Amino acid sequence: MNLTRDEIIEAVNSALVNEMELDPADLAPEKTFFDDLGLDSLDMVDLMIGLQRKFGVSLRENEEIKTVRTLKDVYDFFEKNQAMLTAQAEAAKKAAEAARQEPPPATPEN
Repeated sequence: MNLTRDEIIEAVNSALVNEMELDPADLAPEKTFFDDLGLDSLDMVDLMIGLQRKFGVSLRENEEIKTVRTLKDVYDFFEKNQAMLTAQAEAAKKAAEAARQEPPPATPEN
C-alpha cells in the first residue's frame, strides 16, 4: 500500500476523530498531542498501535517515533517510513526476480 500524503493525513485524522473522539476542526498540523489535543500517554499508545496496523510500519524498535510531538510529525513519520518500506519491498522483488533468472548450478556428471 502506497498512500499519498493527503491519504496519510486523512487516515491519521480519521483515527483521531473516530478513536479519540476529537473534533476534526481541532486537527491542524502544528497541534501537539498532549498540550493542544489533550491526549495522554495511553491514548498515544492506542493511536500508534492502530496507525501501525494501518500503515504496516513497525514502531517497536523505531527510535524516531519518540520524537513525534505534533500532527505534522506523525504525518511526516508515516510518509517517510512508508516510502522506506516501499523501497525495501521493491528491492526484495528485484532480487527475487534476478534469482529466478539465474541458471541452476551445474551438477557433475558421473
